[in-house]
Amino acid sequence: MSLSQRIIGKYKGNEPGPLLVITGGMHGNEPAGVRALDLLFKMLEVEPITNPDFTYKGEIIGIIGNLQAYKMGKRFIQKDINRSWEPEFIQNLKHSDKDQLHDEDWEIRDILDVIDEEIKRVGPDELYLLDLHTTSSDGGIFCITTDNKKSIEIAHEIHAPVILGLLKDISGTTLHYFNEKNMGLPSTAIAFEGGHHDDSQSINRCIAAIVNFLRAIGVVSPEHIENRHDHILKQYSRNLPEIVEVIYKFHIDENHKWQMKPGFKNFQAVTKGELLARYDGQDVKAEVDGMILMPLYQAQGNDGFFIVKTWHGG
Repeated sequence: MSLSQRIIGKYKGNEPGPLLVITGGMHGNEPAGVRALDLLFKMLEVEPITNPDFTYKGEIIGIIGNLQAYKMGKRFIQKDINRSWEPEFIQNLKHSDKDQLHDEDWEIRDILDVIDEEIKRVGPDELYLLDLHTTSSDGGIFCITTDNKKSIEIAHEIHAPVILGLLKDISGTTLHYFNEKNMGLPSTAIAFEGGHHDDSQSINRCIAAIVNFLRAIGVVSPEHIENRHDHILKQYSRNLPEIVEVIYKFHIDENHKWQMKPGFKNFQAVTKGELLARYDGQDVKAEVDGMILMPLYQAQGNDGFFIVKTWHGG
């Protein structure tokens, strides 16, 4: 498998700055992020021609996360790549014979090789990761942050609801792994969910999120960014909460026994005792009042749904 297939594009600015890694297709059935990155690199190439004052600080690389699954249009082949970034497991992969690895293990090792090579080549003082996703349910867009203050501050600048506490209920995501301890340099990670997998507008929302991210981390000047990028996300988020926190998660072990009740959307209000799904022949009801997030409407995955509530600080 060629590394050139994984790498969507690279861009080197005309001033020094951080290395930004942007991933799309970490789940293979989420093509919007990959398509958004392809368009972004084309935009960056022509921007200095159409705008001679344009400057970019640092470098970007865009990569496909799960290349094999992406080609097949599946969330994953053997296991969810975005639940596999446990530090001890990653260390074992790094010391394994790459030729003996398969499926998601090979994918993760290959991603690490690509990023490590970029870090060695660029020699950045700081690393940023933006992980682009979409959901199997309709409804709102949102950002998922780490508990790092900088991650939360940047997410606010993207102009989509910010989800707090979600990483406590899942493990092994890129957001868990990409930090200074594991990467060897200051690192900040954010995930952006751009809408439904099959919504063509999810591509535009992912582009807008990337552009706002670039502005938020200071690698481009605000005056060089069109207001339409802000407008796209602000319009879509205008009736959504600014910050929410996760208060409940329903985990499923066997996806084929899961059936979400039709019609639920991200941030839709649910009440305690409301029927939400059927799992292994049993009713699944809301344990608390709140808003549903990421109700599962696809054939792979272990997160049935989350329930969130508006965050009031503290």
